[in-house]
Amino acid sequence: MADENHYEVLGVRPEAPLWEIELAYKGRRSQYHPDRYSAGDESAVAWATARMQAVNKAYVVLKDPEKRERFDRAQASASTKAGPAPKPTPEPRPQQARPAQPPPLRSLRQALEGLEFTNEPFERVFVAPHIPRKKLLGALDSYGGGIRAQDVVALIDDTVFGGAREGALITEAQIRSKAKFEGVEIRLLSCLTQITAHGAHIRIHGEHYASLSIPNPDDLRTLFVAVSRYLQETN
Repeated sequence: MADENHYEVLGVRPEAPLWEIELAYKGRRSQYHPDRYSAGDESAVAWATARMQAVNKAYVVLKDPEKRERFDRAQASASTKAGPAPKPTPEPRPQQARPAQPPPLRSLRQALEGLEFTNEPFERVFVAPHIPRKKLLGALDSYGGGIRAQDVVALIDDTVFGGAREGALITEAQIRSKAKFEGVEIRLLSCLTQITAHGAHIRIHGEHYASLSIPNPDDLRTLFVAVSRYLQETN
């Protein structure tokens, strides 16, 4: 999938303007979103997930002028190059110690471990294993939909009195949110690379996903910066 042509993935012309790319992305995202295939077997969901990842990758490259220019140059070079040119033998260079690299993140739970929140004026953002049991059970009963308590890695309580029956739940596989008098919104994390908080508004890839008015905005920003970093490293 790494070698796919991003223009072909989105179904646009190489000279397509940004508005055309954005329109095509929205159409492809709707077409391949794994939620549409949830009633099928595992292979259908896996196929849709793979296609969605390719669509997201193509959009990230083509919407950015610098990344798109580099991609275009690489495509042009690949199409005209008959074969690899011989490279001169480099002069031996002394070995230099490389700086130690941080170990790859193994799970979202690990990525969120140790986050600190301001919790002012209310304590409303929690990460495992420090999620209050009563709040967790209230959220699962309201909109958990079969999620097990041990699978929840983060909980956002968006209720005035702290019952957590509205807000958001995050597991290793998905984020789901519930607003008062509204349905449950579910997104699979395997299809995502960015979730951001702008005040009370949560956006996924720049589009509105949910509004969480009770938690401290700085706490929401802290949480989703860590979530997005993990998604970008793993997806």
